[in-house]
Amino acid sequence: MNKYNQIPFNSVSNYLIPQKACVKSGRVIWITGLSGSGKTSLAIEMSKVLVAEGINPILLDGDEMRKNLFGNIIPEDNYSNKSRKTFGKAYSDLSYFLASQGFIVITSVIAMFEEVFSWNKVNLPGYFEIYLKTSLSDLRNENSKGIYSDFEKGIINNLPGVNLKIDEPKKPNLILEKRSNFSAEEKAAEIISLLKNKRYFK
Repeated sequence: MNKYNQIPFNSVSNYLIPQKACVKSGRVIWITGLSGSGKTSLAIEMSKVLVAEGINPILLDGDEMRKNLFGNIIPEDNYSNKSRKTFGKAYSDLSYFLASQGFIVITSVIAMFEEVFSWNKVNLPGYFEIYLKTSLSDLRNENSKGIYSDFEKGIINNLPGVNLKIDEPKKPNLILEKRSNFSAEEKAAEIISLLKNKRYFK
């Protein structure tokens, strides 16, 4: 049974952190990257692979959580850096809450703040960080969600990596560079196989 020392995000935050956590088998797989990099698709496919293996993970997707769970905390259309950091902390908090009860959690979210990454590494049980690294030019060309064209049209005012500063993960456990032949299904199977070989789920 492992004990994890808790640290607050900052000394003036009202973000509640328990002082100690006893974790048996909970795990957090944290998938980060810019908008349109394929985070949600990879998370969904990884979840499918685990279910087929008899493991039922909890999938936390940033877009869905913002819309359906945290919409009453901050307006859904508030995409400032301040609100994004607040949401990032909330994602970490919920991931911690679930994993500390033994659940396998897959969290798919941008939240590219060193403050968030550092806290996660110290506090989240079984933390495994995946960074989907994709160039802005590729994301703009693909424009899968129409977000980048909306930004150019002025429909969206704040976009991480474009006019909002981001912190790239310094030492993620895994970096995936998305290319034209990127298959979420294949990558998901490869990642789960890697984790199983390392007895990550034991």
